[in-house]
Amino acid sequence: MDRINTKWFLRHIAIWIPAICIMFIIFNFSSMAADDSSNTSIPIAELVMQKIGQFTGISFDVNSEGYDLIHHRVRKAGHFLEYMALGCTLILPFAFICEGKSYYKLKVVFCSELFSACYACTDEFHQIFVDGRDGNLADVGIDSLGALAGICAGLIFWWIWKRIIKTVHK
Repeated sequence: MDRINTKWFLRHIAIWIPAICIMFIIFNFSSMAADDSSNTSIPIAELVMQKIGQFTGISFDVNSEGYDLIHHRVRKAGHFLEYMALGCTLILPFAFICEGKSYYKLKVVFCSELFSACYACTDEFHQIFVDGRDGNLADVGIDSLGALAGICAGLIFWWIWKRIIKTVHK
C-alpha cells in the first residue's frame, strides 16, 4: 500500500472505533446475568427515588409497586441511552460511506438507524442465551428510538462543527 492508501484506510478504520466501543459496552451489559444487571441499575434507581422524594415527599418501600416501576424505567432509560450513544457515533462512518451520493444526509440517517436497529435485534437475540434474561421486541423499539435520538444529536453536532469550521476558515 502506498502512503495515501494507508492514510485513507487508517482514517476509515479509525472512524468506526467509537461505534465499536459502544457496541462492545452494549454487548457487555447484555452479557450480564439478570441479577448482576439489576445490581447495576438498582443504585441508579434508588438515586432517582431519593431525588423524587426530596421534591415530592414521597418515599418508596423496596417491596412497593412504585419501587419496581422506577427501577423498570431506569433500566429502559439505560437501553435508550446506550443506543443514543451508538446512533451518535454512527453518523461519521456512514457520512464517509455515503459521501457524494444523492440524498446524502437522508442516507446517513437511514443507514445509521438501520444499523442500530439490526444491532438491537442481535443484542436481544443474544440475551436469550444469558441466565435470567430474555429477548424483548419492545426493547428493540426502545433501542431504535434511542438510536434515532442519537442520530439527531449527532447531526446537530455535525452541523455546528461545520459552522465553526466555516467561521474559522473565513
